[in-house]
Amino acid sequence: MKALWSLFWSVCQMRRGPEDMPWSPGLLLVVVLLNLLLGLVIQWLTEPVSLLVALGIALLALAVDAVALWLLLTFKHFELRYVQGLTTIYGVDFLLGLIALPLVALGSAVVGTPWLAVVVVAQMLLVGWNLGVRGFVYHRTLEIGIFQANMLSLTLFLLHIFLAAKLFPELLAAAPAR
Repeated sequence: MKALWSLFWSVCQMRRGPEDMPWSPGLLLVVVLLNLLLGLVIQWLTEPVSLLVALGIALLALAVDAVALWLLLTFKHFELRYVQGLTTIYGVDFLLGLIALPLVALGSAVVGTPWLAVVVVAQMLLVGWNLGVRGFVYHRTLEIGIFQANMLSLTLFLLHIFLAAKLFPELLAAAPAR
């Protein structure tokens, strides 16, 4: 198991790619469940909302990635790369989510203090790292240019935010006015 998490970490460092990931639907299921659980925890720590809304947001994030990758791989006729690519994306999300977890908890604790700006900048850097790694994974999985892959990563991120805002408008209403 340690070798597997080391492999995910190597992908986070862009030293290895999704082609190095084992093709295993069972592993994909485990990584999906871990990612879903971590997404629920992070969503609950960020904005304590109902469990149903937190589950919906976590499932939306997983679905956007799964559907987009499937459509793109089908278009490029690389369907056999789906399990490895999705496992890599979800595994990287899980590892970077574990890194984000203390920042999310700290952000809740320092609201109203000058330290909040430091935490927010750290979270933004982590989001940028995640987008860059996803771009790297798309680059290797879809055999597209790195710039195009990074733009795809950013577009899917913005699509997720757009869909979350449309499907869960109570999140925007619950946002505190500053």
